Amino acid sequence: MSKPIFLDVDSSIVEQNLLIKKDSEEDELNKLFEQRNYPSKLIKPTPGFCIKTRELAGNGKVFINICQTDAIPPPKDITTAELQEILESDEPGDYRVPMSIGETRIESDKKGEKAKVCDVAINPSFFNKVTSIPEFKNFFLAIVFHGLQDKYNLDFVEEKIILQNRKAFGTLQTHRIQQREIEQKMAANGSDAPLLGSVGDTKIGRKPMIETISSVDNVVKEPDYRLYKKKDGQNCLHGEFKLPDVISVKELTLDVGEDRILLESKVRGYLLDIFVPYIIKQKNCSSAFNKSSKVLTVTMPLVGG
Repeated sequence: MSKPIFLDVDSSIVEQNLLIKKDSEEDELNKLFEQRNYPSKLIKPTPGFCIKTRELAGNGKVFINICQTDAIPPPKDITTAELQEILESDEPGDYRVPMSIGETRIESDKKGEKAKVCDVAINPSFFNKVTSIPEFKNFFLAIVFHGLQDKYNLDFVEEKIILQNRKAFGTLQTHRIQQREIEQKMAANGSDAPLLGSVGDTKIGRKPMIETISSVDNVVKEPDYRLYKKKDGQNCLHGEFKLPDVISVKELTLDVGEDRILLESKVRGYLLDIFVPYIIKQKNCSSAFNKSSKVLTVTMPLVGG
């Protein structure tokens, strides 16, 4: 992960190396500073348990990492008897299981064979219930594999093995969680949530719901950057952010708070969220993106200057 670097440099060197040229897109970029409350955050779930199975077509190995994070809310706390009533009812009411289904990826096993991997994150309290109560485990696994089938059109063989000595296969991926999305989904009536049928030998009710909180569209990466103050007498913090594959400023979302910088490109998979040891004059900030060097520069006047 990139680390912030604070240093004083000769302003002429910076200007000669970057050759920043303002263009018509700069005004458009500066408007993005008006966004004050950015609702998303990055979380990396902790390991839980791993399921091994195979695809029905091609018989390729698949590993499902069931992991946990407090960033995802738990479902309604119900008893085993209440769960059974829900499964037997045509109207499950408001019972939904929030989960984050990550993107599938390819990793190698110990033999060097390629396998498809996907991470599914849930709340720790619900994870404990799943691992301690067989009825909840059967129900949860049924909706997980239904969710994977619904999202990625994956069909699995009936044999699914929970690995005893492995909490996760490969490296757990970062998830992008949007607080606003969580609140909206948990408050929604669920009318457009996916309906579930029978999965394998586990019969479940027709309308228990999966509530997908987030998914990782691309591998989230942090851009290379540096922060510095010039020796020119002005009390400003300068930031340079290297974005090699960004084509246009329209691909960027920038939010500068009093002590925070958040930069994202959903198209290119960039997300940077950092705090700085200064108080920034937000309304006086300016920025420019150099299409040739692929460097975004941000000038941030500081309080006290």
